[in-house]
Amino acid sequence: MMVNNIKSGKLTAIIGSSRSGKTQFALDQLKPFKFVLIWDVEEQYQCTYRVRNRIDLFNLICVRIGKKCPKKAERIAYTGSLNDFNTFCQFAFWWVRKMGGYGEQTAIVFEETADVTSPAKAPEHYGILLRRSLKYGVHLFCITQRPAESDKTSIGNASIVHVCRLSLPRDRKFAADATGIDREIINDLRADQDKGHFDFVTADMGRGHYSLGYLNFKNQKPIFKSLSPTPI
Repeated sequence: MMVNNIKSGKLTAIIGSSRSGKTQFALDQLKPFKFVLIWDVEEQYQCTYRVRNRIDLFNLICVRIGKKCPKKAERIAYTGSLNDFNTFCQFAFWWVRKMGGYGEQTAIVFEETADVTSPAKAPEHYGILLRRSLKYGVHLFCITQRPAESDKTSIGNASIVHVCRLSLPRDRKFAADATGIDREIINDLRADQDKGHFDFVTADMGRGHYSLGYLNFKNQKPIFKSLSPTPI
């Protein structure tokens, strides 16, 4: 399938404990994208279409989009069984290639990959997406609370690793080893629900640097602040 002068996408891994700011960061990163597909079992995202079974998903992103490119921006969220993950990824890869053929950049969000992957090799069609889809212009956002229990492909191949507060020492060690960031920096990340303040550190693996930062809220709107980059 041909791609119409479209830039390659990026893989971003987003890791952190519950209520540490992961989904807010994903939402901020999704702002430029017109077409978004979301593995959203817990219904955390606002969407144009919410799909709950494989047949409706196939009809929506394969049959419908196979005929023509949507004219308006849309977000499709899949809220089905965990057993549908491999099928979701298979359909998603088709969607990415088709939309790339239309000349459209896309984004896919995978919420809580530890539920559907393991530290072993990434599941078949998920692994294909991670390894082969970026050339079609898709940006992938892989989110997990438990990086030590998730597949290593998403974090190992990531261009960007965004780390929020991690509760467990095992996960903090994993994040430090995966990024090359000093473990004490990972250990010191905090998330204060009452004050609406959430620390993070973002590693740009391609450029070899990281930036400390924080998320807070002004008039209920999220605001991200980052410090100057530091070499890893």
